[in-house]
Amino acid sequence: MQNSRQKQFDELIAPHLETLFRMAYRLVRNAADAQDLVQDTCVAACGSFEALAAADSPLKWLLRVQHNRFIDVHRRRGRSPVVAAEDTGDLAGLASDLPDPEQVMQQFQSEALLEQAFLQLEEMPRTLLSLRAEGYELPEIEAITGVDRNVLSARLRRARLRLAQLIADINREAGNIRHIGSRS
Repeated sequence: MQNSRQKQFDELIAPHLETLFRMAYRLVRNAADAQDLVQDTCVAACGSFEALAAADSPLKWLLRVQHNRFIDVHRRRGRSPVVAAEDTGDLAGLASDLPDPEQVMQQFQSEALLEQAFLQLEEMPRTLLSLRAEGYELPEIEAITGVDRNVLSARLRRARLRLAQLIADINREAGNIRHIGSRS
């Protein structure tokens, strides 16, 4: 019995673990939480090998389960009386072979700005943008999220516009803070 379950895991889930982790990391932006989300997805999938084996695309099926798990966890955290501590970036791991440290810092600040704006998005826009960034086409995203394709295009466009607006707002606030700080 154990060998057949291991074989099913090796055939249906194991080949997709890297993709699941990348997608989870894009959603939660934290390696430990991404690993938890992937593990939760795998546990759910192991309990439904029949459905997974019957799916046209095991990866799409797994991503749909992961998406649903992410939404469930996100909703639970929203109702939790405990407030999660904010993740502070670790600058020690920023070693680079680039000759110009200023360019490296600018790249880091751009990525931090994008991450800050991305994390301010609600769960559905974040999921949709993550799936597109992972290279999925609209029909595949429709299968994963269950959102109708006609609605999906509009939501993706709004998600991109919202992300651009958040980036502009953060840039504007950062500019105002630097400007105010330079007067003193």
